[in-house]
Amino acid sequence: MNTGSGKMLVGLLALQSCLNEGIGPAVYVVPDNYLLHQVLAEARDLGIVATGDADDPAFLAGRTILVINIHKLVNGKSVFGVGGIRKPISSIVIDDAHACLSTVDDQFSISLPAIHPVYNELLRIFEDDLRAQSEVGLVELKNGDPQALMLIPFWAWHQKREQVISILHSYREDDGLLFKWPLLKDVLAICQCAVGGAGLEIAPRCVPIEKIAAFQHAKRRIYMTATLADDGVLVTKLDADPGMVSSPIKPKGAGEIGDRMIVVPQEINTNIVEGDIKALAVEIARTKNVAVIVPSDRRAAFWSDVAGQILKSDTIASGVDRLKGGEHVGITVLVNRYDGVDLPDDACRLLIIDGLPEFLGLLDRIESSVLEGTDLELLRQVQKVEQGMGRGVRSSEDRCAVLLLGNRLAQRINQPSARSMFTPATLAQMDLGREVTQQVKGQPASALRPLLDYCIEGNIQWWQAGRSRLAHAPEGQASWVNPSIVLQREAFDLLAMSQSKQAEPKLQQAVNAENDRSVRGYLKQQLAEALTITDPAGAQAVLLSAVSDNRRVVKPIAGITHTRITAPAVQAEASLSFISSRCINPNQIVLLANALADDLVWDELRTERFEASIRELGKLGGFGSQRPDNEYRDGGPDNLWAVGGLHFFVIECKSGVKNDGRLISKDHCNQLLGSISWFRLNYDASCTYTPILIEPVSRFQQEASPSSDMRVIDDEKLRALRDAIRSFGGAVASLGTFNDASGVAAILDSHRFTAAKFPNHYTKPFSK
Repeated sequence: MNTGSGKMLVGLLALQSCLNEGIGPAVYVVPDNYLLHQVLAEARDLGIVATGDADDPAFLAGRTILVINIHKLVNGKSVFGVGGIRKPISSIVIDDAHACLSTVDDQFSISLPAIHPVYNELLRIFEDDLRAQSEVGLVELKNGDPQALMLIPFWAWHQKREQVISILHSYREDDGLLFKWPLLKDVLAICQCAVGGAGLEIAPRCVPIEKIAAFQHAKRRIYMTATLADDGVLVTKLDADPGMVSSPIKPKGAGEIGDRMIVVPQEINTNIVEGDIKALAVEIARTKNVAVIVPSDRRAAFWSDVAGQILKSDTIASGVDRLKGGEHVGITVLVNRYDGVDLPDDACRLLIIDGLPEFLGLLDRIESSVLEGTDLELLRQVQKVEQGMGRGVRSSEDRCAVLLLGNRLAQRINQPSARSMFTPATLAQMDLGREVTQQVKGQPASALRPLLDYCIEGNIQWWQAGRSRLAHAPEGQASWVNPSIVLQREAFDLLAMSQSKQAEPKLQQAVNAENDRSVRGYLKQQLAEALTITDPAGAQAVLLSAVSDNRRVVKPIAGITHTRITAPAVQAEASLSFISSRCINPNQIVLLANALADDLVWDELRTERFEASIRELGKLGGFGSQRPDNEYRDGGPDNLWAVGGLHFFVIECKSGVKNDGRLISKDHCNQLLGSISWFRLNYDASCTYTPILIEPVSRFQQEASPSSDMRVIDDEKLRALRDAIRSFGGAVASLGTFNDASGVAAILDSHRFTAAKFPNHYTKPFSK
């Protein structure tokens, strides 16, 4: 059911019906304690008997409904039993199932800080294996670099599994393992392990939910979720039946959803900046409650000077209670809470989704890097955004204006493939919002206020237009589960039962059906993981094939042969080809350019995004562009551009360095020198290069020994580059077409995005 359309009522009635039939005990599961109290209150209002006590005799006898949070059900010391059944369940409702999944994931994963003894012991036994993946990466791990992140190769994990089990078993009573060890000990051999500079994470690819036997053996399992484009996670995390998930019970039409005016400010005027929207939010917050969903603590800091409250997991309940109790708070910031929060009526009249959702777990970050640029990655981001947009409308009579803030977010949701990833109801409201805001096209953010007020104040004409648009929205597909998700789940279950031979054809089938090369490489790595149990040599052969599809997967034992890049024959045509692959209208090239510029900032928590954007910038400029260190992990530079005439830019990015005037360190100098050596080894003497270091300052420590040809993009030059990228996007958009190669060539030249002009204009010589 669409967000805010009364799932709680449906769930309670469903369980009461089960009890009436004698199919008890019955359990109603919610994501957190905040919703637990809400369900108990709703049951009381309906005259349905419910309890929060798992030992209540009436619950055990099947006369009353037990209401609990997901953590009470899913943990290594569950009162319902782990492995066996301690308290039986016959009927169970999982409410806000997607919101429950983060807790399920957390319970079936081990996360330990770098100060924990297990961290150093695992680093010691896998040191050689990690070094073979990346010498630089290992050094960064040992130095505690917060952005350092490596995946322990699956064959090494399999070979040394007994040592791993022995180490973890000895610490099984520690806080980080006490509630996790009972759930994971039997599948540890098929888990993944990611090691970061600040800690490690161990988790399986799918959740072995059968460890909670009472849940697994329940006669009726009812999942209640908001309408989303892909519900495959219910299969991988909760072992839901894929056939049932693909054909859910749902009401007809979209009429039960509340009124939303969904606006993307950067679509209206690409010159609108985040400060403009902040000022607009402050103005509206004088009389209305405004909620802002941010992806991280770092982004929450941007709103801290105007926020009435900033809510995280430990303060969410009390903060939301203030809003729902009728208090005028002003601006409330929710950190990484895209689901599981209800903000009905006056609790929220304006909702802002600030930026793209970020994946914070170590294994999630690795998977996101492997799938970068794929529709699969885009789908995950779009669904989080759609879940977030539902926080402010909790019934068909509710209303809330929604702003989607940020150039990168605007660029992603404007990608051609993104449209099919939203539900029809959300699409209808987004399209209506675009039509209404056309009247202020090109105007400042302040011009949005009277339009937003149509929704915020409940204008009857706007309300009727919205109802009409929803009534005519297509029914859409009820749900969809990617077939490869089903095959991956089946393969995992077979591997968990030590039936690797039977698992292999399942994964091979998923590989054969995949058309996207990057996703196919990702699936081939999973096939290699299964093969390594019975055929280690065959596993390496499959992994080598995976690398040819996606160089960001695990590097095979034999290593990867570097594929030399070349400059395109015609720079302007290559630039247009890249633009056409990402954009379908002139406004979208402006959004793409602005998003690239926004990513090029000094931030220790966004170095991966910075390097990815430098690669995109190279392609936007019509150069050959590659990330050797990310793709080959053999000591190469962060970025390499082939700019024509057998000349290359060898680029090291130090965007995580604080912009506080410090000198460039000897280590950073040596990394660029190492990248130069790598280039000479992989490219013959006919190829020339310009070594470029991106760092806030251009002055080296006295101990450093830079080569005389080194250039630096410092803070001044990076600001100039960002301005030029934005200007370039606007200039190409003004052409009005994506087939004017001569026009793009002139724009590239005037913006100094050419091999000859770029170093002189956007880099500078160093000093000591």
